Amino acid sequence: MNPVAGGKCDKRLGDSMIEYNILGCAWSAHLEQKGFEMLHQSVPAHILEVQITNILNDGEPVGFLDHFTEGPIIHTVNLLDTETAENVIGEEIKERKDKQGSSGIPNPNSATNDFGGTSNTQIEDTEKLKESVRFQYDGKMIMKVTLKEGDDLKDCEHYTQTEDPDVTQSFHVLDYMKTFAVNVQLRYELIAPVGADLGVYCDMVDEDKVKIQIESNIGMDDATGFLGFWNQLDSLAQTKLALCSTMPPPEGEASGPCLITPVNENGNYAGKKNNLFVTGRPYPVGTSTRFMLFKVLGVDEDVRHTSEFFIQGLFTKGPGSSFALPTHEPILVLRDPPGKFCEN
Repeated sequence: MNPVAGGKCDKRLGDSMIEYNILGCAWSAHLEQKGFEMLHQSVPAHILEVQITNILNDGEPVGFLDHFTEGPIIHTVNLLDTETAENVIGEEIKERKDKQGSSGIPNPNSATNDFGGTSNTQIEDTEKLKESVRFQYDGKMIMKVTLKEGDDLKDCEHYTQTEDPDVTQSFHVLDYMKTFAVNVQLRYELIAPVGADLGVYCDMVDEDKVKIQIESNIGMDDATGFLGFWNQLDSLAQTKLALCSTMPPPEGEASGPCLITPVNENGNYAGKKNNLFVTGRPYPVGTSTRFMLFKVLGVDEDVRHTSEFFIQGLFTKGPGSSFALPTHEPILVLRDPPGKFCEN
């Protein structure tokens, strides 16, 4: 039985108190399980309903207990001896035949059946599956976005020009036309850190279900002179500038937000590393900062990260590639030369 497994990582989250009862009967009993997986041999051979009543970590109830008890979550398991392993295997063969178009008929004279596994292995796996109950807690999704260059300067005073300073989770300063790498990483927080306790995390996500959406406006702009700037670039630079942008180039349609699949790695965040982007021109009008939005799709879609960028460099304008100098400071001061005298 797997009463409370911490995500796909099978993390241990505490001692589980389990209640089970025979379906349709008022009788019930209790079990205690200290690991995430344990074999219980004293349960009756009936159709059972199983639920979690408490989870203790160092003797104290865990904070996510409501996930299982509000509702509550109940799993049903059939432990009647009347269902043989052969019947279960037959149902599995039929299901695979329907899905895969296979003949679905194992060769009785072969040690290996049509599906690449021995009959004994199938019986063992099927028996284990039909007699197990799993309660899984995935925790809270956490997103981490880092740049290989352009330190996070969010601690700077007055770093943002947005009305809501909580919009931005990181702030970066980069040169114009700069190629930089972004790492987007995901993991689940199962138990939050408290004091010296670092907490419990799972770094595996469902690659089929979870996606990362990236929207960028750091490359394209709609200010005066952008067409001339755009036409001076080669096709590769234009593609990088327009990557994940909702702003259309001078000719063509916007590429739109990018959708990428996170990759699971042992001992690390699941995510997508080294996504390459290019900064555009320093923004000449309005707010002087640009934004990239990272959002998780498929699970908790409130998980997002906004990176704000200040792009520094000289802004050229006009066919002469001139640039505007500041006008609030004097450029040159002429003074009356010394040695002048008055005549009587």
